[in-house]
Amino acid sequence: MLAKRKALGKGLSALIQTPEKIGDNYLQCSINEITPSIVQPRKDFNEQHLQELADSIKEKGVIEPLLVRRSGNGYELIAGERRWRAAKLAGLKEVPVVVRDATDEESLELAIIENIQRADLNAMEEAEAYKNLIDRFGLSQDETAKRVGKERATVANYLRLLKLPPEVKEELKNGAISMGHAKVLLSLDGHATQREICRRIIQKELSVRETEEIAKYYTKGDKKSSSSSQKKNAHIKSLEDELRNIFGTRVLVKDKKGKGRVEVEFYSYEELERILEMLRNIKA
Repeated sequence: MLAKRKALGKGLSALIQTPEKIGDNYLQCSINEITPSIVQPRKDFNEQHLQELADSIKEKGVIEPLLVRRSGNGYELIAGERRWRAAKLAGLKEVPVVVRDATDEESLELAIIENIQRADLNAMEEAEAYKNLIDRFGLSQDETAKRVGKERATVANYLRLLKLPPEVKEELKNGAISMGHAKVLLSLDGHATQREICRRIIQKELSVRETEEIAKYYTKGDKKSSSSSQKKNAHIKSLEDELRNIFGTRVLVKDKKGKGRVEVEFYSYEELERILEMLRNIKA
């Protein structure tokens, strides 16, 4: 039985309580009666970190209760899925839970807030969580920001990440590039260019500042060639894309009635050596 259950207040803030405020207001629940939430914003759970938490739980138990709501004959997690997974890994049969009467909207908000406060979400998970709030409940960016205690600009910046190509999103999710790198990539036109620069960031271990310098060069080049590129036919553009994929850098085909030149750009002597080595191998 839930001891001395407190009356539910109004609004989301009434659902958020620190462990100190919860006190003895929790119950022991069979771990098999709990199911994860379908709106859990966090998708990736590091196995090594889970094992470390499981080892700690074996020694000290689950210190902070999980937050759940009633669902059918059991309970659905609102917050604490990482602790729940680690507890199962540790072989626990029961875990402490606090039961709350939360709507779907409140449940999603709480899951996002808990993960953000713990810095548990990667950039893409956070972006998708905000989009989930907006799409499921018809919120504006401003309303979403207020719900999760963030600046509107912060939410907008995360939502912009969803415009990146899938390959770049995956590198951001894996931590191969940072949020700062991603913002620079968003300033570039076209998924092909974004993928190309992302690859270079990873290969060369470029800083955000170095990436900004490359982006400036690309932007200037785009402005100079914008009028002429509009006149290029689809075949020439296709050849440029193919050469770009081969050389891993920006390639321009200057064509005039079947004659012209091919310009292969480089941004360091090391990169020039890489391109020359590719050409030497072709010759061999």
